[in-house]
Amino acid sequence: MMILTTLLVAGGGFPNAPPWGHSGQPGTDNCTACHWDNDAQLDSPRLLLDGLPDHFVPGESYELTVRLADAGDVNGFQLVTSSGEFDSPDRTTRSRDAGARSTRPAGEWTVTWIAGDSDGPVTFWLAINDANGDGSEFGDTILLQSFEVLR
Repeated sequence: MMILTTLLVAGGGFPNAPPWGHSGQPGTDNCTACHWDNDAQLDSPRLLLDGLPDHFVPGESYELTVRLADAGDVNGFQLVTSSGEFDSPDRTTRSRDAGARSTRPAGEWTVTWIAGDSDGPVTFWLAINDANGDGSEFGDTILLQSFEVLR
């Protein structure tokens, strides 16, 4: 019984949002830290980050849309940027400094990125759990992708 309880807490213990620090940014974990049944799919073409400009202006705000193509009913994301910070304009996301994450499954989420004062390119790391809905850590599909924008 103790093993079953531990698995339920590990697999379904984050009903309000995934824990911070699992975007796949170098030096951090990704969703496979908790959903370890399958390897993460790197550079997934199913992940989109719409609204990134070709070139950013420091201090400007950009509305970005995180999208998961062919999303199932249960999913969530984490997004981290190397410069700037996020704001959450709607109820399906939460932001904290340079990170944003989903609070509810949607397959599409909106965040506002406030560009930092970086001289070089800015990188965004996106991780999405396209879960199978069984409430466990088994059988979920973890997708990773990074994006870059120039100053």
